[in-house]
Amino acid sequence: MDQEYIAQTALDQMVGTDQGQLLKALIPYFPPRQQQFLSVFAKARELSNTVALFTKPSEAMQIQAAAAPAQPLEVINDLRRYCFGDIRKTLDQITNMMTMAEMLRMMNEPSPEDNCEEERQ
Repeated sequence: MDQEYIAQTALDQMVGTDQGQLLKALIPYFPPRQQQFLSVFAKARELSNTVALFTKPSEAMQIQAAAAPAQPLEVINDLRRYCFGDIRKTLDQITNMMTMAEMLRMMNEPSPEDNCEEERQ
Protein backbone atom coordinates (compact mmCIF):
# COMPACT_ATOMS: atom_id res chain seq x y z
CA MET A 1 0.00 0.00 0.00
CA ASP A 2 1.34 3.44 -0.97
CA GLN A 3 1.71 5.81 2.00
CA GLU A 4 1.80 9.57 1.54
CA TYR A 5 4.11 11.50 3.86
CA ILE A 6 2.57 14.35 5.84
CA ALA A 7 5.16 16.81 7.17
CA GLN A 8 4.80 17.13 10.92
CA THR A 9 7.14 18.48 13.55
CA ALA A 10 8.57 16.05 16.08
CA LEU A 11 6.23 17.46 18.73
CA ASP A 12 3.19 17.04 16.47
CA GLN A 13 4.17 13.43 15.86
CA MET A 14 4.38 12.80 19.60
CA VAL A 15 1.12 14.51 20.63
CA GLY A 16 -1.01 14.05 17.53
CA THR A 17 -2.95 11.03 16.38
CA ASP A 18 -4.26 9.83 13.05
CA GLN A 19 -7.78 10.33 14.39
CA GLY A 20 -6.93 13.92 15.33
CA GLN A 21 -5.56 14.61 11.85
CA LEU A 22 -8.68 13.10 10.30
CA LEU A 23 -10.90 15.22 12.54
CA LYS A 24 -9.04 18.41 11.57
CA ALA A 25 -9.27 17.49 7.88
CA LEU A 26 -13.05 17.02 8.20
CA ILE A 27 -13.73 20.34 9.95
CA PRO A 28 -14.33 22.39 6.75
CA TYR A 29 -17.18 20.04 5.80
CA PHE A 30 -19.25 20.89 8.89
CA PRO A 31 -21.46 23.93 9.51
CA PRO A 32 -19.71 26.89 11.24
CA ARG A 33 -21.04 26.13 14.73
CA GLN A 34 -19.75 22.54 14.61
CA GLN A 35 -16.48 23.73 13.05
CA GLN A 36 -15.85 25.89 16.09
CA PHE A 37 -16.60 23.07 18.53
CA LEU A 38 -14.56 20.45 16.64
CA SER A 39 -11.60 22.82 16.24
CA VAL A 40 -11.48 23.54 19.97
CA PHE A 41 -11.97 19.84 20.75
CA ALA A 42 -9.10 18.78 18.45
CA LYS A 43 -6.72 21.38 19.90
CA ALA A 44 -7.76 20.55 23.48
CA ARG A 45 -6.88 16.88 22.85
CA GLU A 46 -3.47 17.92 21.51
CA LEU A 47 -2.93 20.16 24.53
CA SER A 48 -3.87 17.32 26.86
CA ASN A 49 -1.43 14.99 25.08
CA THR A 50 1.29 17.66 25.28
CA VAL A 51 0.80 18.13 29.03
CA ALA A 52 0.91 14.35 29.51
CA LEU A 53 4.08 14.12 27.42
CA PHE A 54 5.95 16.64 29.55
CA THR A 55 4.55 15.39 32.86
CA LYS A 56 6.53 12.18 32.39
CA PRO A 57 9.32 13.01 29.94
CA SER A 58 10.12 10.08 27.71
CA GLU A 59 13.60 8.91 26.87
CA ALA A 60 13.07 10.07 23.29
CA MET A 61 12.66 13.69 24.40
CA GLN A 62 15.74 13.46 26.60
CA ILE A 63 17.77 11.97 23.76
CA GLN A 64 16.71 14.75 21.40
CA ALA A 65 17.60 17.40 23.96
CA ALA A 66 21.03 15.84 24.50
CA ALA A 67 21.84 15.58 20.79
CA ALA A 68 24.79 17.54 19.46
CA PRO A 69 23.94 21.03 18.23
CA ALA A 70 23.10 21.10 14.54
CA GLN A 71 24.69 23.35 11.95
CA PRO A 72 22.66 26.50 11.15
CA LEU A 73 21.92 25.40 7.57
CA GLU A 74 20.67 22.04 8.83
CA VAL A 75 18.30 23.79 11.23
CA ILE A 76 17.01 26.14 8.52
CA ASN A 77 16.44 23.28 6.07
CA ASP A 78 14.61 21.30 8.76
CA LEU A 79 12.40 24.28 9.65
CA ARG A 80 11.68 24.95 5.97
CA ARG A 81 9.81 21.63 5.65
CA TYR A 82 7.13 22.93 8.00
CA CYS A 83 6.78 26.45 6.60
CA PHE A 84 5.06 28.03 3.65
CA GLY A 85 4.48 31.48 2.19
CA ASP A 86 6.56 34.44 3.35
CA ILE A 87 8.34 32.52 6.10
CA ARG A 88 9.56 29.91 3.61
CA LYS A 89 10.76 32.69 1.27
CA THR A 90 12.63 34.32 4.14
CA LEU A 91 14.29 31.02 5.07
CA ASP A 92 15.30 30.56 1.42
CA GLN A 93 16.84 34.05 1.39
CA ILE A 94 18.78 33.30 4.58
CA THR A 95 20.02 30.03 3.07
CA ASN A 96 21.14 31.83 -0.10
CA MET A 97 22.96 34.52 1.92
CA MET A 98 24.72 31.91 4.04
CA THR A 99 25.76 30.02 0.90
CA MET A 100 27.13 33.22 -0.66
CA ALA A 101 29.00 34.08 2.54
CA GLU A 102 30.57 30.61 2.55
CA MET A 103 31.59 30.99 -1.10
CA LEU A 104 33.19 34.38 -0.36
CA ARG A 105 35.03 32.92 2.61
CA MET A 106 36.37 30.09 0.45
CA MET A 107 37.43 32.51 -2.31
CA ASN A 108 39.35 34.64 0.20
CA GLU A 109 41.21 31.69 1.71
CA PRO A 110 44.69 31.16 0.32
CA SER A 111 44.85 28.08 -1.87
CA PRO A 112 47.41 25.31 -1.18
CA GLU A 113 49.17 26.28 -4.43
CA ASP A 114 49.64 29.84 -3.14
CA ASN A 115 51.22 28.50 0.04
CA CYS A 116 53.68 26.37 -1.96
CA GLU A 117 54.77 29.36 -4.07
CA GLU A 118 55.32 31.49 -0.96
CA GLU A 119 57.49 28.76 0.58
CA ARG A 120 59.67 28.55 -2.56
CA GLN A 121 60.46 32.26 -2.44
